[in-house]
Amino acid sequence: MGLLDDLKKQADALKAQDTDRTESLRANAVAVDIALRRNFLYLNDLGKQLNVVQMPCPFTYKIPTLPDISGLIVKDFHCDFRSKHFIDKDYYGEVHVTYRAWSDKILTVKKGPDEMEKFRDFLWSNNIEHKSEQFRDQRKVITHEIFKVVCDFRVQGKIEGDHETGKIKIVTKNVGALEVDLFNLLAQEFSEQSVEEYAKYFIGRPTIWPDLVKKSVLNVRAAAPAPKPKPQVQVPYTPPVRAAAPAAPPPEEKKGLFGSLKSFIKKDD
Repeated sequence: MGLLDDLKKQADALKAQDTDRTESLRANAVAVDIALRRNFLYLNDLGKQLNVVQMPCPFTYKIPTLPDISGLIVKDFHCDFRSKHFIDKDYYGEVHVTYRAWSDKILTVKKGPDEMEKFRDFLWSNNIEHKSEQFRDQRKVITHEIFKVVCDFRVQGKIEGDHETGKIKIVTKNVGALEVDLFNLLAQEFSEQSVEEYAKYFIGRPTIWPDLVKKSVLNVRAAAPAPKPKPQVQVPYTPPVRAAAPAAPPPEEKKGLFGSLKSFIKKDD
């Protein structure tokens, strides 16, 4: 019975460890689910209001060789979510949000053979709607291309949860500029205030969102370790060599009152 009892104890210990790990993972998954659900409900409701109001968009976009593009409005705001099955149930897995920073302006620009391909690649990579027409000379050689660029920029955001670690990754595109931004937070840090500040950032309102992200435990840099003290070199002690004592100087003649009198008497003799 001793062997069987030992095996039962080991099995019970392993089951307890698995239970503890499962409960820890489930707690992280619940925290992620709450954070993503909170984001979806807020952003989805925000989008319904913005689609009615069509609020001005404060962003200014820059396209090479074109004037700055501003005077846009927020249009076609949309938010949805994806579920994820984790352990034994479904949780919120991702929240996607997008809108158009739109204007009815169309900008026209002419590009020569050396610039056409590069400019076209820039428009495609940033998902900027455009039309173009190439022109050729009598020998059918392309001389230039006319681009008509639509002032319509798709602003996108993806909030993705890691249910195992309890972390949230936020990726945004074209928020304020034609670029991609990445943020990381713990699910527990995505409070109602954080959701609102993220929404402000996403539509270009004054916000403290960057400061909230910097304060996250995922982004606070640990203090650099103190530099190691330099080893001290032990120099052996060498006693100094004593120089010979100088010869005693001859006795000086007193120059006080009595010395002066003696000198005066000698002069009289």
